[in-house]
Amino acid sequence: MDRTKRFFEKLRDEPEAADEAAQSQAILDAIRYIESTGQLGAFAAFQEHVEANAPPFVVASFDNRQEAEAWLESHPHPPDPANVLVANEYHDVVHERETNIRRLPRNRALQWYLSELEQKERPVAVASFETREEADAWLKAQAGPARRAWVRIGGELHLAVYYPNIHHRALFPLSMAHGHKEARSKPSPG
Repeated sequence: MDRTKRFFEKLRDEPEAADEAAQSQAILDAIRYIESTGQLGAFAAFQEHVEANAPPFVVASFDNRQEAEAWLESHPHPPDPANVLVANEYHDVVHERETNIRRLPRNRALQWYLSELEQKERPVAVASFETREEADAWLKAQAGPARRAWVRIGGELHLAVYYPNIHHRALFPLSMAHGHKEARSKPSPG
């Protein structure tokens, strides 16, 4: 972080373009915020998540919509924007500060991620299971699970995911990406 700060301080102090100083200062302010709020560890974990090309980052996971809405309503300063999982489905956290309106609309971040991942790498299962229950038991038994790994359940590929920041494990069928691929392959009207 110190090297990064020095880099952006130099850009700020010797800008080549008029808006570089303001952009560099904004980055420096973000770094100082992370440091002053004691979030260096959380930031390092986020960087590891991104470098592992793991699924979109989530800040919380809930078994059902009621739990998620109760969390959102009771949270003094909801993270906005952020992703949460509700019954292992991605949702946006939306908090309009002026009106205090709080919502959890579904998003397609995981579908987009799975579609791109399937295009970039050939999915190869590291384990196969007859049932979802067997796969869930295997995933829970992993002492140090990978951030992501392909598994086959009853003949269908799934992505086994571990979110270490919230200690959550999930299985997502690759078929979730198929609707996204079909929508992307259709020609746009006009």
